[in-house]
Amino acid sequence: MKNILVILLFCFAGNLNSQVHNIEGVVKDLNGKQSPIPDVNIYTSSNPKSKTKSSSNGTYKIQIDVKEGNDTIFFHHVGFESTYKIFYQKQYNKQIKSGHYTLKANISLNYKTLDDFSITAKKVDTVFGSPKVSVEDFLLLNDNRLLLLTYEKQLRKGAQIILTDSEQKPISEKIIPGNALYLYQDYAGSHFVVCEHKVFQINIVRDEIRFYDISLDDFYGFNFRVIDTIQDRYYYSNFNELYPAVKFIVTQITDSTHHELLEVKDDFMMELYRAQYKYVSGRDKLWAYRKEQETGIDKEVWIGAASFTQDILYKPVYAPLFIVRDTVLVFDQYKSLLFKFDANNQLLDSVNINYYIKKNKEKWEQPLLKDPVQSEIFALYNKGGYNYLKNIDIQNGLTSMGFKLSNRFVEQVKIYNGYAYYIYRPYESLQKKFLYKEEIIIK
Repeated sequence: MKNILVILLFCFAGNLNSQVHNIEGVVKDLNGKQSPIPDVNIYTSSNPKSKTKSSSNGTYKIQIDVKEGNDTIFFHHVGFESTYKIFYQKQYNKQIKSGHYTLKANISLNYKTLDDFSITAKKVDTVFGSPKVSVEDFLLLNDNRLLLLTYEKQLRKGAQIILTDSEQKPISEKIIPGNALYLYQDYAGSHFVVCEHKVFQINIVRDEIRFYDISLDDFYGFNFRVIDTIQDRYYYSNFNELYPAVKFIVTQITDSTHHELLEVKDDFMMELYRAQYKYVSGRDKLWAYRKEQETGIDKEVWIGAASFTQDILYKPVYAPLFIVRDTVLVFDQYKSLLFKFDANNQLLDSVNINYYIKKNKEKWEQPLLKDPVQSEIFALYNKGGYNYLKNIDIQNGLTSMGFKLSNRFVEQVKIYNGYAYYIYRPYESLQKKFLYKEEIIIK
C-alpha cells in the first residue's frame, strides 16, 4: 500500500468578494522518489463537466466556485484509489486576510489492489518488415525460409523477390523482369511468380534466386491445374471461371487413364447462365450457333460465357479439393455436402456442411485454408473488418468456435503449422506492409 502526496499550490485571483478562484496544483507520489503522477483526472463538484488532467510533470490548473459556501475537487487515476478535497469559503477568507495566497494539503491515497487473475495474451509477431519495401505476397518454404514478393512504390514497377533465411533475414533478392501479379506454389512444391504476360519458375541455387521462363500453356495446363497427388495418381480439375460447374478428374500417371471423380455445379447460377441465350440478339444467337458447330460446346454456354459472366450477379463456381492422409475431400457447398473418397476413388462417405452460411452478420470468405503441416482445414470469415478462422471437422462437417485475428483488414491469410500468417499495414499509417503471424488458439 502506498500513499500519494497532493501538494496544492493555490493562487487566488481577485479579492474577498470573488467567488471563482484559479487553483494550481502538483500531484506527486509520496513513496519512493515522490515522482509526479501524470494523467490524473481532476474535476470539481460545482462543474463536473469542466475536467482537466495533470501534465507529465504532475501539474494542473482548475477553477473552483465557492458561492454556496464550499466546493470539492476530485482526483481519479486508474492505478490509485480515488480521493477528493473539500474547500470552504471561510478557509479562503482566512488565508487571504493572513497574507497567504497558497495552500498546501497532504492527501493520503492508496494504490488500487486487485484480486489475483491470469491473462492469456495474443502474441502477434512481425515475421518480416522493412522501411523500404512492402510485402505483396509470400510463400512459406519447408525449411522455415520465406519467398517474398515485394515492391517499393508500385507492384508492377520494380517488384522483386526476396529470399530470407530461417530467421527471416534477407539473404538474396532479384528484380522481376515483368509486371508481377502474385506468387504460386504447385502440388510438387515448385515456386512461381505469375506476371501479366509471363510466368517465371523460381529456383534457389546456393541461396541465390534464379528465374526460368516457362511456357504459359505448360503452366496453366499442368502446374496450375493439378491440385495434388496420391502415389501415381494426379488429381486435377477442368475449372474455368467462365463456367458455373467444375469436374474433378483423376489421371493414372503410368498409363494416362482418366477417371471422373465428381462434378460440382451451382444449379441456380447455371439456370441464370443458360437463360441469357433467350435475351440476346439474333446476330449473337447466330454467332453462338456457329461456335457450337465448330467446337461441339452448347450455344447457350457460349452466350453465357460471353454475356452473363460480365454481370454483377455472376460468381464463379467454388469447390475446393484437399487430400488429407490419403483421403480425398471435395467440398460441395451447393449441395451442402462434404464428399470423402479413398485412394482408389471409391466414395467413403458424405457429411453435411454449413460453413458458408452467414451467421451473426459474418461473411464467409473464399477460399478454405489448409494447414499443410497439421492437415487441418479452416473456413475464413469477416465481421467488421476482423477475420475469424474456424476449424472444420472433416468427420462431421461442423465448425469450431472462431479464432479472431488481432488486426483489421489483413491480407493474404495463410495457415502453416498452427499459425496464421498475413500481410498488414496499420490504418492511416506510413508504415510499409509487413508480414505477421499469430498462433491459432481455438477453445
